[in-house]
Amino acid sequence: MRLLYLSYPMLEFQRKFYKDDLSFLWHYMPESDSITKKPVFLAEPQKFTPLQPESLFECGAKDKFVLEIGSGKGAFLCQYAENFPDACILGAEWDAYCASFTAKKLAGLGVKNAAVMRGDLFYFLRDLVPAGSIDEIHMYFPDPWPKRRQRKNRLVLRESFLEQVRRVLKPGNRFFYWATDHEEYNTLALQAFEKFPHSKILEKNTAQPTYGIETGFEKKYKKEGRKIYRSVIEIENVL
Repeated sequence: MRLLYLSYPMLEFQRKFYKDDLSFLWHYMPESDSITKKPVFLAEPQKFTPLQPESLFECGAKDKFVLEIGSGKGAFLCQYAENFPDACILGAEWDAYCASFTAKKLAGLGVKNAAVMRGDLFYFLRDLVPAGSIDEIHMYFPDPWPKRRQRKNRLVLRESFLEQVRRVLKPGNRFFYWATDHEEYNTLALQAFEKFPHSKILEKNTAQPTYGIETGFEKKYKKEGRKIYRSVIEIENVL
């Protein structure tokens, strides 16, 4: 099967980054016109306005900044924050309910080194995250978007997304941790990494849970007897 990176016209909206009234939760979402209530379109991409990663966390600056893509209800995020208090971890989540659920969970745990960003991760990286600021990236059990019309939502199949991943990772060889139970999506994702000139698959389909932490979906799928595909990808970045 020959892999082609997914590409399609990207609609540019005016987006706003702001903190929620709920602790630990941030948003980067399209703004709506005050009259029509529809998203405000832009002719060009929004101006790059870099944020300071430490501003997202109640603990302030740490030596290590970690990103989890699709944090769901926060099983990995919360345990990582508890296990590694000297690192900051940001979970990116599109679903409003899951993002709020995780923020409340973090508040209940009393950790200060984790936060959740609700919004489209590609635009968050492109518009706000400084180059060379992230140590490692985790992406576990993303929605496989199985229908043909949905496949544009598969982030790792976009070369533009992988370029942003490379840009925001710190210089040197950094790791992208990947896991899914969906065989077809996994095959295409690994092909995308193999095609991307700045990545190398170190462990293919047989990696163990990262730092021994299993996600909520992983525990559920193992009980159901599903096969789990876990891989570790090395991303090279030279600023």
